[in-house]
Amino acid sequence: MSTAPITAHPTSKLSFIDALDASRMLKSAEATLIDIREIGEHKQQHVAGATLFPSSIFSTSSFPSAHVGRTTLLMCHKGGRATNVADQLCASGRSDIAILNGGITAWKSAGLPVVVGSKVQISIMRQVFIVAGSMMLMFTGLAALFNPWFLAGTGFVGAGLLFSGITGICAMATILGKMPWNR
Repeated sequence: MSTAPITAHPTSKLSFIDALDASRMLKSAEATLIDIREIGEHKQQHVAGATLFPSSIFSTSSFPSAHVGRTTLLMCHKGGRATNVADQLCASGRSDIAILNGGITAWKSAGLPVVVGSKVQISIMRQVFIVAGSMMLMFTGLAALFNPWFLAGTGFVGAGLLFSGITGICAMATILGKMPWNR
């Protein structure tokens, strides 16, 4: 079992591990690192050996299984998305979950190596905002110029955004993630 100092989260059962201890745990096979950032973020830079599992397609049922005797470390950019995913995993009964405190930002600040990609890409969530905003403008313009029934399109996009915010499941992000430029 891990001998790294683990800091408990004040409002839940979550544990946070600093970058240096996480690096040591990975080297000694005490932990597995899951990168829950989006594909584009991962392509830009990632920790060698991290398994990519984007939070936009997260579900507890399809998340990688626990490895006996290993901590599953979650990593995002700074820790917010990892905390959300960890909360859901812990609520589903997982007890092997910990968060890389400060995410890849802390990892790099600690002077630990990252694999840097050559292709800079717009993140999936920014793509969602661009597409949703464009659709809202288009439907509003069509409603103003042709028929007020086009406002139903803005309602549809708004309902999709509301659903995504409430559930954490974004159908548009899933679709955009399958596009050739995001592979």
